[in-house]
Formats: sequence, structure tokens, C-alpha cells
Amino acid sequence: MIRYQVRSKELIDLVNEIKSRRLILSPYFQRNLVWRDVHKIDFIKTILMGLPFPQIFIAKGSIDLESMTTTSCIVDGQQRMSAIVEFTSNKLKVDSKLFKDFTPEIREKVLKYQIPIIDLDLQNDAPEVKEIFQRLNRTFYSLNAIEKLSSEYAASEFMLIAKHFTGEIVFKEESDEDSLLLIDPTIPESFIEWANSHEVNHFKKLIVEGNVFTPYEISRQIHLMFTLNLLATFKGGLYTRNELATRYLDELKEGFEEKDQVLDRLESTSEFILKLDLSNKSYWFNKANMFSLFSHLMKTDNLTLLGEIDEVKEKLNSFEQNIPADYQIAAKEGVNNRKERLIRAQHLKDLLG
Repeated sequence: MIRYQVRSKELIDLVNEIKSRRLILSPYFQRNLVWRDVHKIDFIKTILMGLPFPQIFIAKGSIDLESMTTTSCIVDGQQRMSAIVEFTSNKLKVDSKLFKDFTPEIREKVLKYQIPIIDLDLQNDAPEVKEIFQRLNRTFYSLNAIEKLSSEYAASEFMLIAKHFTGEIVFKEESDEDSLLLIDPTIPESFIEWANSHEVNHFKKLIVEGNVFTPYEISRQIHLMFTLNLLATFKGGLYTRNELATRYLDELKEGFEEKDQVLDRLESTSEFILKLDLSNKSYWFNKANMFSLFSHLMKTDNLTLLGEIDEVKEKLNSFEQNIPADYQIAAKEGVNNRKERLIRAQHLKDLLG
């Protein structure tokens, strides 16, 4: 039986604990932030109106006997507390006003707002912490397919590789006092060493920071599923939807021997596409088209044989100006079916060789 304590705490105290890193806002098991501004604003208005909201769950953590401090983590309530920190830091407007623009009386009322808390008497890295988080979110929030896979196969090396490629895992230095809260303790040390010595820059610039995915899609890890499918396609060929990717998550959970080769291909392909310097509104930044283009180029042993960068760019631009009817349909309807992926792949083979 897990011991816990129900209490309340002033908003200002929690904000200061987060800013001083005594309370970790985003431990390893938390999903990315998914609230849009409209959700944040609506939530802040709840506080401004003095209305209650559900409890924030906090794992009390352990005591550092030398510094005589504790480092706790938020088990559930990341998005609410993130909105609060953003608002009180004058980075979010509510009713067209920053926090500093409200009257002193209202600001004081906000800072003294009593936040309901459930303190869990657990270590931050206790298995029960992750279990509680997952159960709370199954009840209150609908996870999408990739978020479920990300949690279920968190320790699979195939998943870890995809997360490393997309920057989903942040590897902190051992000297960081909160590193145990940010790194999943189930990740093998050998993988951490490999990841730290294999940087992924071009792929992140193209897929995470580029024009393929919206910030909201990134927050919901859609780009992570995209990456898993790229890896699975490189290894096993084209298939329908996520079939092969999910199979490899299980089959390759103990190790993915081709990870060095895959990383090299991923980076060289990304660098090549970035050099094309396509328009921000290019047809090729559509997710289905980028998947097909990337998969085709990734399978090409020597990208220099495709011709000069300007020649390849011209071919892609010309194709975009006169898209074949069957390709156009395959890029709009049933885009993740094997049949449609094969149609797009054949056109790219004919176009680029």
C-alpha cells in the first residue's frame, strides 16, 4: 500500500520550487507538452476566477543528507504547472494581458492560490511512480497509438534508437543533480554510452525543427512514429501502416545490430535533403511525400550518383508542377497502405533512379 498525504500549497511556492529545480517538471516518464495556448489560457482563467482544479500528484523523492535538500518530481500535472510557470513568467497572455499587466491585487491573489496536492511517499525512480502516471492518464487523457507504444516499449532498443534520433531522450551529465529524474532508469548504460558518442544533427534539423510536422504533432510524438517507420522500411521494405515497426519493437527490443549503419544513412540522407533547399511550402514536406522521398534516398547506396544537388532539386520541382494522377491519389488517400507507398516509391525510382 502506497502512503500518501493530501494537502494544498500556495502557487508561488510551487513555481519557485520548479524554478530552483527542487521540483522537476518533466521527469523521464512524462509525455511532451500537448496543450495549445487556448487550453493554457482556459486553465489560467480557472485560477483567476478562484475555481478549483484536480490535484497535482508529486513523488516526494529522497533526502540528500549532505545538502539537506529533497528533489521531488511531478507525477501528474505537468501541463497545468507548465501553464502556470509560463503565465507567471510573463510568457503567456490571458485576455490580451501578461501577468505583470494585471493589478497587484489580482497578481497577489494568483500567487496565493491554493493548489491541491497529493504527496506520494515514493522515491522518484520507484516503478510505482510510472505505473501511477500511466493509470491516471488512462483515466483522464486519451493516449494516441505512438504514445502507447512509446510507454509500452520504452526499454526496447529499437524504440530507444528512434527516440535518440528525434531528440526524445536527453542524456544529462552525471554531475547533474536531477539526472536520475530525467533519464529512464531502464535504459542500459551501454546504450547511453553509444548515444552520447553518436550525435544526430541533420535528421533533427529536418524532421524535428523543419516543416514536416507541426509543433502540436511533435508534442504528440507523431514524428517518432514516422521515424520508427523509416527505420522499419529501411530494414524490411514497404508495408501497411505501422505493422513492421510494431513487430520490430518486440523483435529488436534486446538489440538492433544495424544501428550504426542506420544512423549513418539517416544523417547522410537528411543532409542531402537539407542541401536541396526546398521551398518551405514544397510538396515534398507533406508527410507522405517526405516519407517516400526519404525512404528512397535512404536506400540509395551512393547519393552522389543521383547527380548534382541542383539537378535533383530541379527534378523534384518539375515533378511537383506536373504530378501524375496515380501519385496524386496515392499521396492523399490511404497514404499509409502498402499499395499507395509502392506507387509513390515507383514514381520516385523512375524520377531519380
